[in-house]
Amino acid sequence: MWRSVRSKLVTVYLLLIVFTLELIGAFFVHTLTTSLIQSQTASVSRQAQLLATIAAPEAARVAAGGQADFTPILHALPQLINGTVYVLNKEGVVEDTSAGQALIGQKRIDSVATQALVQRQKVAAIRYDPLAQQHLLAVAVPMFWQDAFVGLVEYVVPVQETYNTVRQVTAIFYTASLIALAMAALFGFALSETITKPVREVTALARKLAGGDFTRRVEVHSDDEFGQLAVAINDLTEKLQAALAASARERERLQAVIKHMRDGVIAFDDRLEPVLWNDAALAMLPGGAAGLPEAARHLGLAGRADAAAEAEGESRQLVRDGPVVHVLVSRIEKGSALAGYVAVLRDVTDMERLNRARRDFVANVSHELKTPLTSIRSHVEALLDGPDLPVDMQAKFLHVIRAEADRMTRLTQDLLQLSAIDAGGLTPNLQDIEVERWLRQTVQRFSLQAERGEVSIHLTCPPDLYLQGDRDMLDRVMDNLLSNALKFTPPGGRITVAAHAQDGGVAVVVSDTGQGIPPEDLPHVFDRFYRVEKSRNRRKGGSGLGLALVREMVKLHGGRVWMESVPNEGTTVTVWLPERGSRA
Repeated sequence: MWRSVRSKLVTVYLLLIVFTLELIGAFFVHTLTTSLIQSQTASVSRQAQLLATIAAPEAARVAAGGQADFTPILHALPQLINGTVYVLNKEGVVEDTSAGQALIGQKRIDSVATQALVQRQKVAAIRYDPLAQQHLLAVAVPMFWQDAFVGLVEYVVPVQETYNTVRQVTAIFYTASLIALAMAALFGFALSETITKPVREVTALARKLAGGDFTRRVEVHSDDEFGQLAVAINDLTEKLQAALAASARERERLQAVIKHMRDGVIAFDDRLEPVLWNDAALAMLPGGAAGLPEAARHLGLAGRADAAAEAEGESRQLVRDGPVVHVLVSRIEKGSALAGYVAVLRDVTDMERLNRARRDFVANVSHELKTPLTSIRSHVEALLDGPDLPVDMQAKFLHVIRAEADRMTRLTQDLLQLSAIDAGGLTPNLQDIEVERWLRQTVQRFSLQAERGEVSIHLTCPPDLYLQGDRDMLDRVMDNLLSNALKFTPPGGRITVAAHAQDGGVAVVVSDTGQGIPPEDLPHVFDRFYRVEKSRNRRKGGSGLGLALVREMVKLHGGRVWMESVPNEGTTVTVWLPERGSRA
């Protein structure tokens, strides 16, 4: 009998009613209890606050070492609601109470009072007293006098009557529920007989559909509810077949997206076992695919109570000397239950490098300013401490001060120009430039300096070569390149400046026979504040910003710059600029 559809329908029907009644009853009882307790707590809290306000002056007198009389206060409100009042000083010792003189002078051992003393704010809680076998509501309110904490008032009130009322209401509710359940059982048995016969017919055909046979359809014999059920099953079969096909396509599409993501993705179940991943994630894990079983440990998830909360936003190196990986973990939940985690791994090596470069930039600027400032200060102090120094020595000191000031001025100008370039506030003022004339004027500016250093400068440029650019910026580019060449070319050396058409533009080449640059330094020579043999270059007056400015200004013109060098043989710098000029 109990294996029939009829009995099962009735059983489910009754269970649903029981569940509904239980749910409604639990909600009703909880709401009633909460409402009554909150109402009583609010009332007691107001009275406790009133007592604290009244007792505060007396408590302040006690705190100051005087005597106080709390008797009129203690016996005012408790007589109305049968409660007990404790007046405690700042140390938690009972100064007076309506519970009896024996407790005066003893420390109040009570969680509510202790919490209120620590937090110095109102605390309310309900506890069960096993000796009195009743629930008690305790409210502790701090007392302040002239913004100073002087103690607290604890008000304890029995609330057992409230719980007794809730129990009575609960008993009435469950009695009514049993009567309703009995009536529902009788009605359910009568109703199930009208349903079971046509359901058995539909069930036989539905089993075939459950077996995966979507080609069969239910025959429709009538237009009543069961006929509509048959139509609905046929419609459901078609939609289910289409949904399964769409789900398969969506799953394939999702797998393709995850596979080709630049960020690594690893999905874990609730036991932190990996269930889904892509190639990018394997590339970031130690050991690649072999390290997948230990992925949770590598990502710092294993052994944590709330892995997602702790691992989110961490950046770490999963592989020694490998990329810096930012790990972002999210929880996967089904309802309120944890189903697993999804970890996204992003390579943030470039971002970390940029942050490090910013820190290095600030440190380098500070260092570059510190050196000349120290030199200026020492020479100024020497001049102040020695007013009788020879004139030639004073002049020497002043020359040093001026040189260091010029060095700081150049550094500041370089920084301002780089800052303007970074902010996009520097735009080339393009004009037609005759390359041969421009380079000849540049070489002439350095001829005297080259003659003093016993270095020869040679210019090679065809006459009909033009480009379009900002003359001031390009002068700055050439000044930096020739200045560097002269600094590191020994006496008797040679510097060659040449220009020629190349790849639809103009290539300007500056070559020297100087000391050259080691191969390991070449990739960094255009970085800001980078120096080859830093200590010697600093003595030559460089700031490490010249080549960085060259690169940025060339880029503003849409060009590019590169360097080739052989140690102890020389260096060649090539600047390529697009030829947008025309002969005037």
